[in-house]
Amino acid sequence: MQRSKNLTAAPYRAVPSLLLWLLLLLWVTPPLLAGSGLGDAIVAQAKKLGLKESEISFSIRLPTGKVIEHRGSQLRAPASCMKLVVAAAVLAQLGPDHSLKTDLMRLGDIEDGVLKGDLLVIGGGDPAICGRENKDDLLWELRPWISQLKGQGIERIEGRVLADVRYLTGSGIHPDWPVDQLTRWYCAPSGALNLNDNCIDVVIGPVVDGQVSVLLKPEHPLLSLRNRLVPTSKKKDHLYHIARSRRGWEVTVSGKFLATSGERTEWVTVPDPADGFVSVFLKMIEDSGIEVSGTKLTPAAKATSVATIQHSVSSRLPVMLKQSQNLYADALARVLGRESGGDGSFASVSPVLKSWLVKNCSAQEGVVIRDGSGLSRQNLLDARLLRKLLETALVSRWGAVLLDGLSVGAVDGTLARRFRSSPLSGKVRAKTGTIRGVSSLAGVVEWKGVSTPFCLIYQGRNGYTSRARDWQDRSLLLLQKAMGGTSGPSK
Repeated sequence: MQRSKNLTAAPYRAVPSLLLWLLLLLWVTPPLLAGSGLGDAIVAQAKKLGLKESEISFSIRLPTGKVIEHRGSQLRAPASCMKLVVAAAVLAQLGPDHSLKTDLMRLGDIEDGVLKGDLLVIGGGDPAICGRENKDDLLWELRPWISQLKGQGIERIEGRVLADVRYLTGSGIHPDWPVDQLTRWYCAPSGALNLNDNCIDVVIGPVVDGQVSVLLKPEHPLLSLRNRLVPTSKKKDHLYHIARSRRGWEVTVSGKFLATSGERTEWVTVPDPADGFVSVFLKMIEDSGIEVSGTKLTPAAKATSVATIQHSVSSRLPVMLKQSQNLYADALARVLGRESGGDGSFASVSPVLKSWLVKNCSAQEGVVIRDGSGLSRQNLLDARLLRKLLETALVSRWGAVLLDGLSVGAVDGTLARRFRSSPLSGKVRAKTGTIRGVSSLAGVVEWKGVSTPFCLIYQGRNGYTSRARDWQDRSLLLLQKAMGGTSGPSK
């Protein structure tokens, strides 16, 4: 969970109409099966790395308009390339400037410094209240709310601090996700209210006076800590474990921590995003000197706005795509489900995304969409579909926002360490995907002013995803060479 500062999306730009018509004409060009020189070479690279023909799929449209494919229509688990579907559908149907709002309301009048009612936080599905823009202050975006309360002269709240999370219904944890990994940051639940990536920062170290320091951030009343860490002077014994009961707020840190090691930060998910949000905000209010009585009062007849936090959809895409943040994808997918007339549950997501794919990318009947993040192994897409999605982006007004949000080879995100010392350094914009036994890569190769869309998927034996990534990188070098580059992959 790397935190990046000041991430912004590129401006909304249109694609020239000539390019639009050219790509629309290319759309109908029939695919060539791996029988062309490039297709055969890509399959040969897979075999050289010990991958089976049956385990790989790819679909590439060359600048000439020809499509090179191998098992292009075979349905496979896309892993995090599912996020491309979410990004495209959200941008196309809601627009890059669609506002994600989180409102603070007061339910009562203020008399002599006392709010005669409750405070209500209304969630709108923004995945990143107090997101990654300020790594030094995990609660930076809520501090103006405290200033607003004080500015209105509130010294005591007679009622409670409540949350309205009806905007997105149902569980934020998908039943397909691995039960033994639900406390890991990449399985963070999504909801109408989301704070600090719905995780607790577990700050471990340093060792002081024979004790290993452990801090939980942000602090709030629901949290408790059991620190069972002991220091060790042996590097080989440096091993620790962080646990949280599935529905509880107690965090246990156990094992051995190297005495000479510096501070380290790990993450564990919260069991309930709304409870976590309200608990943190309540503590902030009380720490500011405002008393909260917590009395259950008769609901007020009207609500008065105190403050609003709002962000655009486009502002959330760089973290979702470059860092492959699952929470962002699941939250935005559920927002789309809600805005399309559903209830904002995971179940409301599938028909909306599938309908968009059928209309815009000619999706086949067997496509399966279970979540937005790609963490579910039940998701099924094909390489041809993802390549067509990228072609749609290239000819759409919203496409630049999606493409600018992708990782760039050897530069940032999940591709920062790939394509280094390669002719493709800085030339590949793509989404990566990895779950057990699956590695996917879909994006564009930018070469000599042309963006060439591609998708390469491996799904097969466990323990081969590293080889699959190598195959993907070598395949793109072959593509670059076919487009007039200077060299292909090493022998």
